[in-house]
Amino acid sequence: MFKHQNVTPDAGAVSPHRTRVTFLVRCRQVVDAAGEQLVLVGDHPALGSWEPARGVPMTRQERSSTPEPVSTSAIGQQAHATLSSSQQSSRAASWSCEVVLDNGSQLNYKYCIVARDPDSGVIDQSHEPRFESFEGNRRLKVMGIAMRVDDHNFGERYDATDESRIRVDYGRVFGGFEAPRQLEVPSLEGGSVGEQLPYSGASSLLGTLPPLTNPPTLIIVIYRLPVIAKRSERGWSFSWDDDALYLTSLGLRRGLDGKIRILWVGVLNCDDEVPIHEQSHVSNTLYQRFGCIPVFLPTETRMKFYQGFCKGVLWPLFHMITEIMDEEKMETKKFDRSLWHVYCTVNRKFADTVVAVYHEHDLIWIHDYHLMVLPSQLRRKLSGAKIGFFLHTPWPSSEIYRMLPVRDELLRGLLSSSLIGFHLFDYARHFLSACVRLLNLEHESSRGALAVEYSGRHVMIRVSHIGVDPDRFRERLDHPNVRQAAETLAGDIHDRIVLCGIDDLDIVKGIALKLQAFETLLQTYPGYHRRLVLMQAAIPKAARVKPYVRDEIRSLVERINGRYGSAEYRPVVYIERDITFDERVAMYSLADAIFLTPIRDGLNLVPYEYVVSASKSKGQLILSEFTGCSRALSGAVRINPWNREEVAAAIDSVLQNNDEVKQRKHAADYSYVCEHTTATWAYSFLSDLERASEPVRRLTRLGLGYGVGARLVEFEGFQHVSPETLSKAMRESSHRLILLDYDGTLTRADQRHARMAHAWAKPSETVMQYLEAIADNPQNFVVIMSGRTKEVLEQAFKDLDKVGLAAEHGFYYRWNGSCPWQESKPNADLSWIEVAHEIMLSYMERTDGSYIERKTAGLVWHYKDADPEFGSWQASEMHDHLESVLSSLGVQVISGNRWVQVRLRDVNKGIMVETILRHYTHPTDEDHATNEGSAMTATTSTTTPGGATAAATAAGQEPGQLPDFVLCCGDDRTDEDMFTRIDRAYERCPPAVRSRVFTCVIGVKPSNAHFYIRDYEEMMEILAALATASMAVRPPRSATLEDFRLSMAAGSPLRSDLRTSLDNDRIAHSLDTSDDANTTGAGIQRRWGPGRLGA
Repeated sequence: MFKHQNVTPDAGAVSPHRTRVTFLVRCRQVVDAAGEQLVLVGDHPALGSWEPARGVPMTRQERSSTPEPVSTSAIGQQAHATLSSSQQSSRAASWSCEVVLDNGSQLNYKYCIVARDPDSGVIDQSHEPRFESFEGNRRLKVMGIAMRVDDHNFGERYDATDESRIRVDYGRVFGGFEAPRQLEVPSLEGGSVGEQLPYSGASSLLGTLPPLTNPPTLIIVIYRLPVIAKRSERGWSFSWDDDALYLTSLGLRRGLDGKIRILWVGVLNCDDEVPIHEQSHVSNTLYQRFGCIPVFLPTETRMKFYQGFCKGVLWPLFHMITEIMDEEKMETKKFDRSLWHVYCTVNRKFADTVVAVYHEHDLIWIHDYHLMVLPSQLRRKLSGAKIGFFLHTPWPSSEIYRMLPVRDELLRGLLSSSLIGFHLFDYARHFLSACVRLLNLEHESSRGALAVEYSGRHVMIRVSHIGVDPDRFRERLDHPNVRQAAETLAGDIHDRIVLCGIDDLDIVKGIALKLQAFETLLQTYPGYHRRLVLMQAAIPKAARVKPYVRDEIRSLVERINGRYGSAEYRPVVYIERDITFDERVAMYSLADAIFLTPIRDGLNLVPYEYVVSASKSKGQLILSEFTGCSRALSGAVRINPWNREEVAAAIDSVLQNNDEVKQRKHAADYSYVCEHTTATWAYSFLSDLERASEPVRRLTRLGLGYGVGARLVEFEGFQHVSPETLSKAMRESSHRLILLDYDGTLTRADQRHARMAHAWAKPSETVMQYLEAIADNPQNFVVIMSGRTKEVLEQAFKDLDKVGLAAEHGFYYRWNGSCPWQESKPNADLSWIEVAHEIMLSYMERTDGSYIERKTAGLVWHYKDADPEFGSWQASEMHDHLESVLSSLGVQVISGNRWVQVRLRDVNKGIMVETILRHYTHPTDEDHATNEGSAMTATTSTTTPGGATAAATAAGQEPGQLPDFVLCCGDDRTDEDMFTRIDRAYERCPPAVRSRVFTCVIGVKPSNAHFYIRDYEEMMEILAALATASMAVRPPRSATLEDFRLSMAAGSPLRSDLRTSLDNDRIAHSLDTSDDANTTGAGIQRRWGPGRLGA
């Protein structure tokens, strides 16, 4: 649960308890050619807790012409005895990194050199990291706002008497402004492990700040800070903004006061742009007095961000207003991509500010549509952070939302949160629908909680409407300012019945519909003439006020007052301006009923505020059914604002209620509002956020895509495999097993036309030639494993005699083209197929876009071309139906990526793997007979293929010995059994053998595989590398991989005379067995550059 912690704010603090520390060091030992990287590691979590794989990578700096400084310590002098300072400068590169650390922290740290994979950036843990060799550790006490630590040379230890140069920056407060002055203070001391050395007593001009001892902080991120800033000749003045109609900050402050420390991050609410030279002062003042951290934006950027994209694009779309025509230009509207770039830039500035103040275990709570890509930007920098997001607007239907050109980017941005909150289930339902239709992400429900699996993470979905702070309104009712405002307004009412409306001057608030319904009421029920007043406040918002909306409202007000009013009576009291909090409470106190008619609404707290402000005999609610909170208030009368007659009748019904009914309804709503306050809403959300699962283990962090579309995927024990890695492992082995899936691995997946793509899917000629080159090596045994029928596989691979095939997940298999097909279950009872087919047929007829694939020993129902949501519902129903009917017949019902399959329970790719390994390690007499006359040896390549037995024989393998190289690739749910069985078979093998076993999933997704291959294109690179590595001849130095690929694409002869043809055409690529060769195939160009292979 979220813990209520009593916190005493540090009133004397003049800066956040965080310090941005820049570390610099010079190092000549890093070998670029070996993919080495310098890393900062220490005892702080931000420094990896002494784990090099989690350390802070250093960045190489441009070399300076100035000789680097030489340490004056005895140890440093000894280390430099053989080199002059100028020689060192020419050889040692400068490295730096920047880390945000707790002020007052005492660090132990060192630099170390690690080896990284050049493609994925993942640390290669097979190479031992090289730490600085001196005894003990470097030590540092963190202080000030920003520090610059120059550690001179790698491997050079400082003793306690050495004073290193430490720069302390005093002007860089949150915004990264230039420091007005700097002070050099000694604070770096050396010492061996276990020594208790005193730290330097130096302090910054801001004073020595104590170590952070406060509990975790709640960082609330909103577009506009809840502070009003005004600038005069005497300087800046600041005050809390507690009057805003939809601002929830006061309720949060009052509800969480003393329970947890809060930091607010947002744009300063002021009319003037803060000059750069004043930003430091403003930042410090806001932090000290309000706990607020401003994000400063130039005026032009702010206008484009807020009015251009937020209010011009997102606001109408999220309220399901689709304006196709540009009224000013009288042409079809165009999406302005430049506004989107501004939106992303502003979100990035917010991310930088949050990262600068974030502590480990802090909670981050982001609010509203202005910052929808912020979670993804934070996730890339703060993996493991618990990030909550609450949307205070509606979420449109997927049919409306899909019109947005950046729809996927916004969805991915939100799904980087740990917890996403909505006011109503309708909004959450539309969001989940968009996830299914646009990203193909299913959701699940467990014990009342909704969740979406995204990028290896569990994203929770929460539905809860925000409340208000009742005490604030009750306490204010008797305030003199409220009584005075009520007396002023009462002059226009004269003891009449009052309907009250307080809305933004926006088309979605339906004020025009309200006035039309009120006019209908006066026409239909003349008894209310001169007895009833509509008091309507329309608060103008510059970014959303459309002239035609305002003109229509004014016209209706004039018409109603002209037709039904007089000198003493105005039926409509219309207020078009901002109103203060006191005026708002005064209007509530005078109203007999609140009357709201929005046509689309998200956050609307006016009904809640009215319920706690009205007297018992009043407090009636007439609310549009589109009002966000209408369903929560049981006493409300819900209306359709488009039906004027119905609205008029509802008003009459409410006004005719007797006092007992009014009091009963008001009591129910009053009780609900008092129980569901802003504080309880916040506690509940934060409790869920604290329980949200965010992995903080050692994970593989994969950055996919670029810019905002990029996303961070996190998996444990999961890493990228490159063509070079596989080629190297293949070179080190002598007998190899290669297992490849068919669809999605050897063929390209087409998501747009699934049925035709599935029917026509066939490996390209290039793939076929790669496979032939691999299978032609007698030390390799290649098996294609698929759920397709044997007829499909036989036709596709009719020209590859040396490739083994396993059809229908292993129900049929053959070891090579000269072997007959065998059945794994020749006596299996298949009578259940007709029963399953009838069930599937009934669902297919009701699901447009679906079809059935029939096999000998199974059935598959595909629905990729069907409506995603309806198809998923049908699939779930079908799955349960099939299981209930077939459960006792020895079959298995499994669901995958838009398909449902029924097959024999003991026929799958995992069991087929066992059959292959058994055939490989314990060949039967029948196997020998099959291979008789096919005396394949390492020097013979023109004989008939002999399958696994021949491969083992050619490699000189002893009976019972497993292959010492395995590559197993697949992309679907059915391939997971294959990965698991491979792992099980090799779990007791020596590490050297296990290091050459590669289970690979195509695409980055949760899997039992230990490696991933990014996509089909990278799979082609791997096949090319394996084909190259399988050649027995050495390539000419002038050939390139591109030559090889072009020749493949052109269909050059690669049959029995494969090697001769390749050698003559100078396009062959073989594995270089010389000592200095470490790359092959697709990786050769990376080693020698994009040109020729020659050195």
